[in-house]
Amino acid sequence: MKLLNIILILMSSVLLTQVASAQSNQLVTESAPVYPGETTYVYIVVNNTGFGVGNGFLNDVTVRLEPKDAASANAVTILDTTYSLGNIENWGDQRTAKIKIHVNSDAAEGDYFFNVFIYYRGQPISGNTPAPLASTEIKDQILTIKGTPVVVLLNSTLGVVSPTSINNETLVFKNTGTGTVQNAVAQIDLSGSSFSILGGGTQFYLGNLKPGDEADVKFDLAVDITATPGVYNLPVTITGTNNYSSDNFVGLVVAGTTDFEVSYQETLGSLSLNVANVGVNPAGAVTVSLPVQKNFTVVGSSSSVLGSLNPGDYTSAIFQLMKNPGTGNILNVVIQYTDTSGLRHSITKNLVVQLTSEAQTGTGRGGGISYTTWLPIVVIIVILVTYWQRKKIFGRTEGRK
Repeated sequence: MKLLNIILILMSSVLLTQVASAQSNQLVTESAPVYPGETTYVYIVVNNTGFGVGNGFLNDVTVRLEPKDAASANAVTILDTTYSLGNIENWGDQRTAKIKIHVNSDAAEGDYFFNVFIYYRGQPISGNTPAPLASTEIKDQILTIKGTPVVVLLNSTLGVVSPTSINNETLVFKNTGTGTVQNAVAQIDLSGSSFSILGGGTQFYLGNLKPGDEADVKFDLAVDITATPGVYNLPVTITGTNNYSSDNFVGLVVAGTTDFEVSYQETLGSLSLNVANVGVNPAGAVTVSLPVQKNFTVVGSSSSVLGSLNPGDYTSAIFQLMKNPGTGNILNVVIQYTDTSGLRHSITKNLVVQLTSEAQTGTGRGGGISYTTWLPIVVIIVILVTYWQRKKIFGRTEGRK
């Protein structure tokens, strides 16, 4: 009798493993698709599909869901690991297990694999002897997670630009989301602005951007002469063939640069440099200086601070200058100023200077007047002093007599 019971128990285990099954390898969820950060339910349908011992009864049926690998375990947190279905008594009957899961917020888009374990018992074989616990494992059940792509402007070389300038720029984009953007395109909106991109359009292909991927675009940005100084935010739109679209902005500053006109006046060996702001923007902390050069030598200070000059303003700086023998007449003048954005600029002007005969070449140091000018004056002074001394001596001699 005992041998018969053992045989019946083994037969029931074999038969019962054929009567519990799931319907497909794709896990069914309460909402589809499933996105990172969501909490939802996984539905697992269990059918009594076989002829087990005891008219195919399935007693104490429970379902457990387990991640197959580490990637799946990191992507999904199973909140209800098991679900009880009770008894499935008749052939063809089915029950649905409802297991609660949470998709972790950092889960990347893709397919994740899980194994389903179904545990059950048959009817008692004889008397009070319970049927053994049997199980069926259903492997490689797929949970598909659809991520949410978020493409942002990660870095930009755009900063301060000047009117009439051409600037080589790079924009770097990154997908910081959890989904993939297919055939991503970045478009820079320059309509109605004083900027243009040389050698191409305003659209740039970024390719497929998976979570964490980066892509950069390079272009030459030309700034029109009419660009008004200030801060600009250029719209940048990212689109993809999977209906993705997002808006970004890239900022830049147009500096309020200006220009100067330089002229000169000569007075008694001194050179007065007249500096005028002929641009459309104010200039701060204007400094004019005469660097070391071959045509002229500066005696004394070679730099002068002029202060701030608004458009149309002018002021003068006085220098003591000597012409170097055998050289040309070009005077190099360096003007430094601070624009409206706070940047410091340096402009070099070449001025043709023709000194008069009183301020021509010399080998001594002075205020720009050569020894040729001073020598006659010195001779006259010596003669006058000698005459005055002789007159004083003769006066004393006559007094003694």
